[in-house]
Amino acid sequence: MANKHLIKSVLAGILSLSFIIVSAQDFSWQTKLPAIENEGFYKILLSPEISAKLQNNFGDIRIYDADNKEVPYIFESEKPLSYSDYFVEYKIIEKKEQTAWPYYTRLVIHNPEKTKISNIHLIIRNSDVSKSLKLSGSDDNKNWYIIRDGYRFQAMYSDETTSVIKIIDFPVSNYEYYEILIDDWKNNPLNIQKAGYYNTSVDQGKYSVIASPQINQLEKKEEKQTLVKVVYPEKYSFDKITVHVQGPEFYYRTAEIQIRDSVKNKRNEYDYYFSTIANITLSSSSQNTWYFNNLRTNVLYLRIDNKDDEPLNITGVEGEQLNHYLICKLKKSEAYTLRFGNAEISSPNYDLQYFKDKIPEAIKILQTSDIASLKSEVQVEDAGFKLDSAFIWVAIIAVVILLIYMVTKMMKDMKSDPKS
Repeated sequence: MANKHLIKSVLAGILSLSFIIVSAQDFSWQTKLPAIENEGFYKILLSPEISAKLQNNFGDIRIYDADNKEVPYIFESEKPLSYSDYFVEYKIIEKKEQTAWPYYTRLVIHNPEKTKISNIHLIIRNSDVSKSLKLSGSDDNKNWYIIRDGYRFQAMYSDETTSVIKIIDFPVSNYEYYEILIDDWKNNPLNIQKAGYYNTSVDQGKYSVIASPQINQLEKKEEKQTLVKVVYPEKYSFDKITVHVQGPEFYYRTAEIQIRDSVKNKRNEYDYYFSTIANITLSSSSQNTWYFNNLRTNVLYLRIDNKDDEPLNITGVEGEQLNHYLICKLKKSEAYTLRFGNAEISSPNYDLQYFKDKIPEAIKILQTSDIASLKSEVQVEDAGFKLDSAFIWVAIIAVVILLIYMVTKMMKDMKSDPKS
């Protein structure tokens, strides 16, 4: 019986070590998350250094807990520009429902800034009626001037919400007060809840700055050009590039942003050439910033046409990438690890993607720690030291041989024992 327990323990150890090696060899890199203070949803920010080690679709990354169980996540990227509509409410300073002849509803809306408007949005509780109205304007809330009369509208109901929006269009005006008279003589009044308009806000995406590159500037005097070579330590993902220029008070130069590409020739060798990815203008009156969509490279070339002017001095090139996040639910005081960098796997498919509406809008952003390589060594976290994977495989083989020997010996003992 003791032998059986020993064999089970050895098998469990072998499986555990094998799992660590296999899981480590699936990916090339890993990084740890900070301590989780409270259970809930978090956004894990993927730094440019992490993104540089991922596939173009950012799909070869996984989150593991302390038991090496995979944690579901939703991948999210910032957009360069995002548009959102929001309702701006006018103050209704008077609302009167006349229940005797003549039957009508009177609304007086205040436009204190005298903003030029050409429509008013009325939010109305669900109804299915047709009514007519008259719209007037005033600057003192006493003397009224007609804007539109005999306006006929149908208050259509919605099967999904308890209220609908009715838009009243009219010629552009900038009165401080607007009076809406709705004819109610055929039926009961409408339940008007709010009046206002929809405005659109534009939000710029958030970026992370990429590590500074090495810059070499070569003057091609015969061609009246400057060639600037910009070298980064890795193939980063560029969404925004800003060129910093030192030059005269006024300058305006056409230029090209290029990468070096290659093609195989008939001799099965590579011919290299410059490929232009953007035609730009360097100008003293602009920020010299250009936007790209996940441009992957580690070397950029800036070819500047100087014509008869003195060359510009390129003092810096700043690359930025749009922020990318992994949104996931984490447990308090749990240790989590990101493993990534595997060209053989595809993006995961988790159930969590169908429950985006359950995730709060404002959640904490987590920063990752330093990146560690998994190519030549395996991290054994519980033991607190590093083991070379080749050494572990040798140890496993030795244990397997020992296990075979013990099983063989145990079987012989069982045969020789008459009680067995």
